[in-house]
Amino acid sequence: MAAAAQDLSPLQTVELLRKAMAQADAATAAALLHADYRGVSHQGASEQRHVYVETRDKAVRDIAALHAGEWQIRFLKTSTLIDSNGMAHVWARYVFYYKGAPNHCGYESYGLFHDRGTWKIISFADTDNVLKRRSVDEVCPED
Repeated sequence: MAAAAQDLSPLQTVELLRKAMAQADAATAAALLHADYRGVSHQGASEQRHVYVETRDKAVRDIAALHAGEWQIRFLKTSTLIDSNGMAHVWARYVFYYKGAPNHCGYESYGLFHDRGTWKIISFADTDNVLKRRSVDEVCPED
């Protein structure tokens, strides 16, 4: 990993995961995800929305199968809440780029726990709204 994991804030931990995804670095992603990690995504056209659920193993396998530079997630706005007892939440408005082109947008939510001196991502949820040549502000307006 680029930085010592124990020195990272919750937001820096999430940003390192985004970087690992962009670089298809499954080893770094695996080190950032808690053993009991779960991810959920609300996907599809409005009339056919469904919830996609992934395990830690599936997330790591998917990242390993990427090609470096294929995926990029850009945060437009973030907020972080940290509990002094070791829980944190990162909320982000984002745009997802696939092969350099904006593909979808929405909001991401990361739950983290401070575990043995490092922040571990235990949960992820997002809304996945396809742009289809529409602007981010039209499809995913800032609340």
